[in-house]
Amino acid sequence: MSTPFLSFSQNGSTTKKTGMLILGSDNIETLKARVNVGYKLYNSSVDFDYIIVSGGCGAHKSTICEASEMAALLIEKGVPASKIFKEEKSKNTVQNYVYSRSLKMPDGSKVINKGDSLFVVSNHWHAMSVAARFSTYDQVKAVYHIEGSIIPSTTDKVDYVNIFHGNSDNEDFLRKALSPLVDVSYSLEGRNFKENKIYNFIGGKVYLGSAGDISKVSQKEIAEAIIGLPVDWQTDIDAAFYNPAENKVYLFKGDSYLKLSPDAKTVDKGYPKLIRSWISNLPGAWQHGYIGAALFNNFKGEVTLFKGEEYLTVSVKARKIKEGPKKITTFVTNWPFGWGSGDIDAANFNTQEGMIYLYRGKEYLKIPYDGKASVGEVEPGYPQTIKLK
Repeated sequence: MSTPFLSFSQNGSTTKKTGMLILGSDNIETLKARVNVGYKLYNSSVDFDYIIVSGGCGAHKSTICEASEMAALLIEKGVPASKIFKEEKSKNTVQNYVYSRSLKMPDGSKVINKGDSLFVVSNHWHAMSVAARFSTYDQVKAVYHIEGSIIPSTTDKVDYVNIFHGNSDNEDFLRKALSPLVDVSYSLEGRNFKENKIYNFIGGKVYLGSAGDISKVSQKEIAEAIIGLPVDWQTDIDAAFYNPAENKVYLFKGDSYLKLSPDAKTVDKGYPKLIRSWISNLPGAWQHGYIGAALFNNFKGEVTLFKGEEYLTVSVKARKIKEGPKKITTFVTNWPFGWGSGDIDAANFNTQEGMIYLYRGKEYLKIPYDGKASVGEVEPGYPQTIKLK
């Protein structure tokens, strides 16, 4: 559930576009070399609609945030910030492909779409396999663009062909690369339930049980776990939360949301509705969806919504913003470096544990919280890898 760098004014379009994907590196000099290759291409006769810079923070124990460094370098060279989209979850070349292909606009539409022309840029031959995979499995007209010396170092993994040939079933390839990414998380708790029921959406299924260690919990298809959900809402749900005061589950997808009772066989009458019809004072960048994650505070009757690099807090009863938007990196005082500027996949406040869970990529954070004071610090030893059988 990723969002662009600064291009909040752009909307999804069916028009075929021309894009560039620059692959990052944990070495700052190599990173600069790849940006230079991309910038030279940008100044060619090709007219680019968007540029994706792909690379996470702290990969291979580095001290740089690759996407942020590349974006800053391109802007410094004169590339409009509105054309630059950051993908900053990836830690390797496989994830460069996986996370870039699912990168989204603020309205929930993908940055890279079928029929687009895409230049995969690097000073390294791994661009070949990434471009080949886009062309073969995503209906994108992708080519690789490599400049400079590509002589391998003694530590280089020369054989990148497995990125392309490693798995002919793309869905299986993506599932292995992403797993165990948590797309949605919420808890059924409060006076309506004797015990806490935690719902984690992973890879098209719902895992019922623990928030962090999901290795031993049961799983169901989404349609089986949430009765009455419309067919078109059984995939690609962006966020959810449960409000015990209403006994309602809120689900968000794209620019819309719906409500239903946990034991209902249909959604509430009149839904889905537009998110902007629910919250009256949404800022412009939030007007068209989509919501990356939602965190409900049962004590205050508030929900914190996360989107890209920002979060805001909404009074559910008043249907108005109480606080924000603020940078996600300010959500706790010790925001982990490896989590970059945010881009949260899912969130959950487990009041019985007194713990907030935030999910991003293959990792999660635990944040002790009593629901009343301000949010404190991430628990020592986190982030940790999500455990899934």
